[in-house]
Amino acid sequence: QARAGAAPPAARLRLRRVPGAPPAMGLSRKTSFSHGIEVKQGRKTKVTRTVSKSKAVRAAAPKQRQAPKGAPRADRAGGGNSAAGSPFVGFARPTPADVTALHRVLAAVFGERRPIKSGKKRDILGTVVGTILSQNTTNTNSHAAYTNLTSAFKTWDKVRLAKPSAIEAAIRCGGLAPKKTKWIQHICRTLYKERGETSLEYLRNESKESVHALLERFTGVGKKTVAIINLFDVGHPDMAVDTHVFRYAEQLGWVPSADERAAHNAKAKSAKERWPVVTRDTAYAHLDAVFPDRLKYSMHLILTDTTGGLPTVCTARDTLSFDGKGAYINDQPLREVVRLQGLK
Repeated sequence: QARAGAAPPAARLRLRRVPGAPPAMGLSRKTSFSHGIEVKQGRKTKVTRTVSKSKAVRAAAPKQRQAPKGAPRADRAGGGNSAAGSPFVGFARPTPADVTALHRVLAAVFGERRPIKSGKKRDILGTVVGTILSQNTTNTNSHAAYTNLTSAFKTWDKVRLAKPSAIEAAIRCGGLAPKKTKWIQHICRTLYKERGETSLEYLRNESKESVHALLERFTGVGKKTVAIINLFDVGHPDMAVDTHVFRYAEQLGWVPSADERAAHNAKAKSAKERWPVVTRDTAYAHLDAVFPDRLKYSMHLILTDTTGGLPTVCTARDTLSFDGKGAYINDQPLREVVRLQGLK
């Protein structure tokens, strides 16, 4: 029986710097914080040259677990689903080269994020519960809710058997307590009924697609949460899309605009050729299909880390742009914005 844990599940990562570049933001911090999950950093910043096809960059990506026989193979040059997996068939942005170029620019400022192999594995059910608690609230409140829950109930079996009112009291500071309690206990009870234990550790042996199918059947668990499980826990490259990633993708033109979608659909000869509405889920399907697998881990954390990543200087009120060589926030060079905010 897995313990309910003492803090939101964490993955360890190491940051890299480019020689001559300003110190990556957050290097003095021991953790990053993204979508309710605390992500531990390596003890030291590894200073190495950054080139788009270096062995170090290739090694940074989570290794793709071999899919079952008969399953479609990942596109080695592009994303895990290959460009053909995009719901926006024929939409050319971004290319793998675009993503690589932007990553190189952002990593020079915020540090490249690299998973560190550790003997201690994170509790997958804890990650799921942590992301549910992070919905519609702040990182501070969701962290407090998780801590309260795991302090009051030492194992997930105790969470499963507890009175709903007791769970609600523990997580009330995170908001939507009745709804989140129902979702969490339903997951725990279903797992115990189906497998005889309140645990999701069996997912470590499943394919990327199976992890999505097995978790997305639960209310409160969406594609973002499952992609996080794949990326941080199971080891499958999966480009999780949260509000930050979605906003940046729209600003960069990496998903179709309303006008582009309308123009395309006006010429479509069949329903199959039509582009769906651009949502976080369709953006996820597109970006996961076209992002290089080796960059999904680092790009996701740089774009979502609310303590040492791009969101610290490019908030919901700001606009991100990229010309292929430099990144800009509200038309000001990224490095200049970082310098002016005293974050260099």
